[in-house]
Amino acid sequence: MTRPAGSRPFRFGALTTGGTDASRGRWPDHARKIEASGFDTLLVADHFLNETVCTPRLAAAAIATTALRLGSYVYDNDFRHPVLLAREAAEIDVLSGGRMELGIGAGWAKSEYDAVGITFDDGPTRVSRYEEAVGIIRALHCGETVTHHGRFYDLDACDLLIQPVQDPIPLLLGGGGPRMTRFAGARADIVGFVPRSLPDGGLDPTEFSVAAFDEKITLLEAAVGDRPDGGPERSVLIFEHARTADALPRGEDAWTDPEWYRDSPYALIGEPAEMIELLLERRERWGLSYIVCWEEDADALAPVVAALAGR
Repeated sequence: MTRPAGSRPFRFGALTTGGTDASRGRWPDHARKIEASGFDTLLVADHFLNETVCTPRLAAAAIATTALRLGSYVYDNDFRHPVLLAREAAEIDVLSGGRMELGIGAGWAKSEYDAVGITFDDGPTRVSRYEEAVGIIRALHCGETVTHHGRFYDLDACDLLIQPVQDPIPLLLGGGGPRMTRFAGARADIVGFVPRSLPDGGLDPTEFSVAAFDEKITLLEAAVGDRPDGGPERSVLIFEHARTADALPRGEDAWTDPEWYRDSPYALIGEPAEMIELLLERRERWGLSYIVCWEEDADALAPVVAALAGR
């Protein structure tokens, strides 16, 4: 039986969004450095306005590394057809010898939709399309021939035609708003907690508070119910880290009110020893064991990774 959420071993992921000069220019070296630094997963974001592209970066990292797991964090469901996404994930799983983690979300950055002429539908519509796509992808990864006539997608006797190494590829599903969190509790292998999106795009700054996160965990646990595996592994993205609260960004550069960062699960404040204690406390309280940081913060958090990875 899977271990309870509060006792799962720590894993750490390093997330590339736009990338640094070093990682963009020498990506294989960067992937090997992340692997050697003790991180468990190399993750790449999926955005039209980033300077890096998710799928080719993951495929290149698959060839450059031997043990590092690889993940999308997260593919925007509206940017590609679920059959194409299922095939791309399966191919990366084959190239890596079974190290792919497929992260999918419903989309939240309206500016990107506007930039490329994709309609930014209301939240319930985007989430409904995402839920339908996740079902198709999981069925294909489980080897099913899929005939599906839904609200958004029509498939007739569709086969994946690629045999993934993992059976099936783990799904990381976003846990933003209440509906997304409930769906992840019922269907995900990993839930990736982030603040929910606003109706007009962007992230809700009030979601960085402890009270909001407590509500999210309550929703998740109700949705998990009596799943025999104990429910999804719980991941959280560290938006900000600093040695002192005074060093946190403020004003237009801040994701939220700096006062909320002090106890927020999306921030780490203190010396490495203090950060270690915070993560131990958060695992006990919220079951958070899979910690994701920006690529730019990987060196600074390396002592934390060395102390806690696998513990």
